[in-house]
Amino acid sequence: MQVLKRLSSYVRPYWKPLVVTSILILLQTGLNLLPPLFQREIVDNVIGMRDLSNLWHLVGALIGVHLLSQIVDFGDMFLRHALGERVIYDLRVQIYAHLQRLSLSFFERTSTGELMSRVTNDVNSLEQFITHGVALTALDLLRLLGALIVLLVLDWRLALVALVPLPFIAVGLRWFNQRVRPIYRQVRDRLGDINARLQDNLSGIRVIQAFGQEKVELNNFQDTSERYYQERVEAIRSWATFFPALRFVAALGGVLILGFGARMVVDDLITLGTLVAFLSYITSFYDPLRRLTEVDNVFQQAIAAGERIFELLDENPEIQDEPDAIELKTIEGDVVFHDVHFRYGDGDEVLHDVEFQMAPGEVVALVGPSGAGKTSIANLLCRFYDPIHGYIQVDGHDLREVQIKSLRQHVAVVLQDTFLFNATVRDNLRYGKPDASDEEMIVAAQAAYAHEFIQQMPDGYDTEVGERGVKLSGGQKQRLALARAILADPRILILDEATSSVDAEAEFLIQQALEEVLKGRTSLVIAHRLSTIRSADKIIALEGGRIREVGDHHELLAKGGLYSQLYRRQLALSKTEPA
Repeated sequence: MQVLKRLSSYVRPYWKPLVVTSILILLQTGLNLLPPLFQREIVDNVIGMRDLSNLWHLVGALIGVHLLSQIVDFGDMFLRHALGERVIYDLRVQIYAHLQRLSLSFFERTSTGELMSRVTNDVNSLEQFITHGVALTALDLLRLLGALIVLLVLDWRLALVALVPLPFIAVGLRWFNQRVRPIYRQVRDRLGDINARLQDNLSGIRVIQAFGQEKVELNNFQDTSERYYQERVEAIRSWATFFPALRFVAALGGVLILGFGARMVVDDLITLGTLVAFLSYITSFYDPLRRLTEVDNVFQQAIAAGERIFELLDENPEIQDEPDAIELKTIEGDVVFHDVHFRYGDGDEVLHDVEFQMAPGEVVALVGPSGAGKTSIANLLCRFYDPIHGYIQVDGHDLREVQIKSLRQHVAVVLQDTFLFNATVRDNLRYGKPDASDEEMIVAAQAAYAHEFIQQMPDGYDTEVGERGVKLSGGQKQRLALARAILADPRILILDEATSSVDAEAEFLIQQALEEVLKGRTSLVIAHRLSTIRSADKIIALEGGRIREVGDHHELLAKGGLYSQLYRRQLALSKTEPA
């Protein structure tokens, strides 16, 4: 099958321990087939002949076989599990690396909980199959084949009787596989739904509690869990029906052997020792057969999990480097948008014929009502998306012709929705420049008006900020994000409403700091408060995804157009706000 074929490619690099494990499995199989032969010898030539001369030699040899079997079993278990864990490690790391390469559009249409389910639950299901299912299948197949050969050698007539249940088991196994595989796929999908809802609710717990929607969300979670429960019960019903029926058929085989074998002993067709050995081998014959069908249950779950994992790995990034993409080692910061049109997915266009230029070191501000396309322009400049028409250039290079990583090394972004990692202040600040010195870090924090409040925190720069910076205020988080961008020392700086959550005093000081920080950098500033971008070299007013007017603050005010309307409206609102 395709899933197994792809899974085997992860095992192939570790062929040496795989060969050793295979040898140990073969040795284990041979050792497991020896004890019944010693039993036959003791029954026929010691008990039957009333001769104790070889008894303790045979008992000692039997003890040695069991001891050696356990030593071999230890080596097999250790190597097999270590190999399986290594394979799963490689797979998990590859999935994570692949997720890092996927475009933002993929994450916008796929929930975080669903992805977590694939990286954890589905990978764990494959881990069970690799460490237990594959090796036990190989071992039991060898035991089954070995036991069958020995049974044929001991007495071919009884061996044929032992084979009677096999057609019934094969038909039942085929029925089970056809029925249970789609059920297990549904089980994996429903588990993904649970993880998605859980992640969403835990992230939004403040909103849930603020609006008193705990009961509603509990009911929603119960509904999602109920669907998972129903799918699980359906899977349980299938294997709970199949395996007892299988064991009954296998037990019938043992009863038939005992009946026919007893008759043959009485008729002197076989010895009692042969029947005893035969009954022991029947256990070695039917037990592997029973385990193989139970392993098949693990196999079906692993196939369902593997399909989901490889679906994820087969997801191609929409934004990726061209084969001949060039590396931008240094840039001046000249940016050109030419006849740019853009839409998200299959939706309506959100940008129409956008065309403007940013000279190196120039500060360009984007203003306009909500939904005008300001953030979309910033996303295109970072090449999170590509335009559907037109092009964007940096220093004369079309962004589609340069390496994504090299482009983003020269661009730093401070988003309106600030994200901080669950780490220390120091770790968050150095995220864009891991080798930054403490002095550089402090200078960047001072420029963003963050140094003072950081010093007042319990452990200063070593203070843990909590998940998504939950221990900080909105203004503090934005100032840390700004300091992080400043420390990265980019040639192009994008500020997406970076001061929207700070108070008036902090905003004033940040603006003073930014006047120095923005010097010499090409800066794209998306402004909510128009008072913060009066000193911009160029202001672009957007409406409905189109550029309506371009100029500096005084020029646009004099025109009396869109910018003037927005500015005067904000000015009027600020005067009516209570002090």
